[in-house]
Amino acid sequence: MKKTVLNLSLAALSVMLISGCKSSSEALFPSIVGAEEDYARNEMPILGTTNFEPIEVSDGSETGTFVGQKVISFRKELTQLQDSIRANNQELQSIRASVISNALQYHKNIGAIEAKLQVGTTPGNPNMYQVLQSAQTNIQTMNVNTDALNQLSARVASDAAMTEYLLDSIRAAYSVSGAVDEDHRQLRILENETNQTSILMNSLLSEVNADVSRQQQYVETARNYIIDLNEAIKVGSYGVANAPLTSSIVRPTGSALLVGKPIPVTSGKPLFTVKFNRDNVNYKDGLEQVVSSAMDRKPNVFFDVVAISPMNGSTASKNMAQKKATAIFQDMINMGVSAEKISISSRSSAEASSAEVQIFVR
Repeated sequence: MKKTVLNLSLAALSVMLISGCKSSSEALFPSIVGAEEDYARNEMPILGTTNFEPIEVSDGSETGTFVGQKVISFRKELTQLQDSIRANNQELQSIRASVISNALQYHKNIGAIEAKLQVGTTPGNPNMYQVLQSAQTNIQTMNVNTDALNQLSARVASDAAMTEYLLDSIRAAYSVSGAVDEDHRQLRILENETNQTSILMNSLLSEVNADVSRQQQYVETARNYIIDLNEAIKVGSYGVANAPLTSSIVRPTGSALLVGKPIPVTSGKPLFTVKFNRDNVNYKDGLEQVVSSAMDRKPNVFFDVVAISPMNGSTASKNMAQKKATAIFQDMINMGVSAEKISISSRSSAEASSAEVQIFVR
C-alpha cells in the first residue's frame, strides 16, 4: 500500500462512506465500504436442516410360498428400519434445538461479559466470574449435546449396515426356487423401497456426522474463548485501557486521512481497543459507551482511529485492520460524531498479534 498523505477532508470521506463510493485500494481504506457485516451479531453453530422422513412400506398379499414368507419377513424388517429412521430423526431435531437454545444463552452470557469489559470494570469482578461460570455451564451442555450426536451417529451407522444387509438379502431371494410371479413382483417393490431407505439412512448418517464435526469445532472455539475472557476479567478489561481524557489539545488545521502513517496522539494509551482475533467480535455496545462518555465529558473531543496490524503480518492482515477501522469510523458517525472530529490512520505494531483498531482521544 502506498504510504501517501491524502489531502482529503474527513467530511468528504464521510460522504463517500455513506454514499458507498469506492476509491482505489492503494489509497483509501477500503474497497469494502458499504459491505460491512454486523459484528454485533452472535455467531451461531452451523447445523444441518434436513428433516428425514422415510416412505411408507407397501402392503402385499400372502402367496403361501417359501419366497412369499421371506417377503413378509423382509417387509417387517424394512418397517422396523424405517421406524428407527423416524426415531433417530426425532432425536436429531431435538438435539439441534437444544444446541441452538444453549448457544443463544451462551452468547447472551459472553455478550454481557464483553460489554462490561469493553468499558472496563474492577479487576477480578466477582459478578463477571459468576456470568463466566454460566457460560462455562453452557459449554458443558455443548459437550453433552456433542456426546448425544456421537451416540446417535453410532446407532444410525448400525442401522445403515442393517439396511444394506437387507437389500442384499432381497436381491438374493430372486434366485430361490419355488417362487411365483407375485413373489417377484413384491420383491421388486421391496427392493426399490429398501434402496430408497438405504439412501435416506446414509444421508441421515452423513448429516449427523457433519453436525458432530461442526459442534466439536464450535465447542473448542468456545472453550478457548472462555480462557481469554477469564484472563480479561482478572485485569478488568478486554482490549480497553481506561485512560482519562486529556484536558487540553491542539488540533491540526484541516482534517486529513493518513494512510500508512500514524497520527500523533496525546495519550500513551488508547481509550478503546478492539482485537479482531476471532469472527464476529461484539464491539458496538462498548464503542458506543466510550464514545458517548468521551463526548459528555468533553464536547470538543477529537478521536483518532488507528488500524493496527502485526509488524510482520500479511497484506490480508493489514487490509483486515483497515477494513475494521473504516467500519468503526462509520459506526462513530452513525453515533453522532462529526466526521471533522475523527481522523483515521494505519500502522503496524510489533505488539499486535492480529488485526486490531485503537481509538485515542485528544
